[in-house]
Amino acid sequence: MTNNIPQSHLFTPDDLSLFEYNQIFSCGSIWLEEGMDKQIATFDLLVRDMPDCRNFFVFSGLEEILEGIRKWSYSKQQIKFLLDNGVITRKFAKYLKKFKFSGDIWAMPEGSIFFQGETMVRISAPIIEANLITMFLTNTITSNTLFASKVIRSVIAAAPHGILGIGGMRAQIFESSMKCNRSSYIVGSASIASIPATYKKYSIPMPHPVRIAYHAFIKSFPDEITAMRAIPKYFPNEMMVMIDTYDTDQGLKNAITVAKELKAEGGGLKGIFIDSGDMYEISLKARRRLDEEGLNNVKIMAASNLDEYKILELERKNAPIDMYCVITEGVTVADAPKLEVVYKMAQLQDGDIITQTAKFAPGKLSYPGVKQVYRQEDKDVIGLESEKIVGRPLLIEVVRSGKFLYKLPTLDEIKAYLQTELKSIPQNLLEIDHHHEYKVETSDGLEELLEEVKKIHLS
Repeated sequence: MTNNIPQSHLFTPDDLSLFEYNQIFSCGSIWLEEGMDKQIATFDLLVRDMPDCRNFFVFSGLEEILEGIRKWSYSKQQIKFLLDNGVITRKFAKYLKKFKFSGDIWAMPEGSIFFQGETMVRISAPIIEANLITMFLTNTITSNTLFASKVIRSVIAAAPHGILGIGGMRAQIFESSMKCNRSSYIVGSASIASIPATYKKYSIPMPHPVRIAYHAFIKSFPDEITAMRAIPKYFPNEMMVMIDTYDTDQGLKNAITVAKELKAEGGGLKGIFIDSGDMYEISLKARRRLDEEGLNNVKIMAASNLDEYKILELERKNAPIDMYCVITEGVTVADAPKLEVVYKMAQLQDGDIITQTAKFAPGKLSYPGVKQVYRQEDKDVIGLESEKIVGRPLLIEVVRSGKFLYKLPTLDEIKAYLQTELKSIPQNLLEIDHHHEYKVETSDGLEELLEEVKKIHLS
């Protein structure tokens, strides 16, 4: 009997280049066999629709795309697997052995603000090369952009206070948690969850850790106050305590007792953590009691399935909360978990012969041509690259003929760029509880080209 237990249940680099539909490999085989492999195909990567609960998207994932394409290859074992299962032809197997991306890539810088229908990434490459990375591109942008576009809303809602995001709990997969934490850092979280793997993976300087007396830790001791007193013995001045393990009032009383003991010894309690109940009422009571005891420096952190809407409500009530912890609602993107990312062919070039391509299906229209996106003062315009259109072009050249021209920015540089972007768009788009439509137009030249393509295929 065959042992069907994989060596690892985690997604690995060895899975990546095979993580594609069979037809992508089979059609690649046909193009090669038919002598069509030299055609240069131009594809647009874009988000088709804007959810009602979003006013803008944050583009994230370019670093992952470029690094993935740079390293893209197929091992002998992978090629043999495809061949043995009848997915590809023998000629295509030889093609995959020598695979290396040789095309051009234009993209928005990571951290860009963009809107529905706008090309985020434009690929021009031999048709087989451009197709083999279809699922990689769509999935990379879906995950990273979903997270960045969600978490930034909590950052905006919490201002001037901060959010701690995003924890590793309840993610659909470990990779989701890692990417969400990276996005959280980019969009301006005051801190990211204290998961060593995240800091190590993305080379983020790890702050001095704060030790939290969490529920399981507290329950492991005979009583709550004994647990709270244990941490400072080994990690002085680095403790926060959850106060709702048994009873919030009793937990607060015990936290105050321990905080006063630490203060008398020249130390202190970093903060208390409210993880359930009425966040507003509990925070009011806690702040009042702490201040009465001279513990003004003890911070209050709130959690319990918080999202941007709950945070905004608490801020409008002037809740005395210093930091919000966003976990489940952030890492699952609970209010809008779907992002309609599509990768559509727009042009084919075979030598001097250029063929424009488009899709006309209702609700799924795609435009032909080599496009650029232009930002004007109060709107964006999607037009042909060859047109003279007023505005700041959003797509920049990052790869030319397989040569990577773009120096990848640091996460802090991406964060700074995003802050500049946020200041450049109409400020009503930053409102959390009101939906606003930002105008995105298509140019006259693009509309005319679409009509020409329609005449060819709908006659």
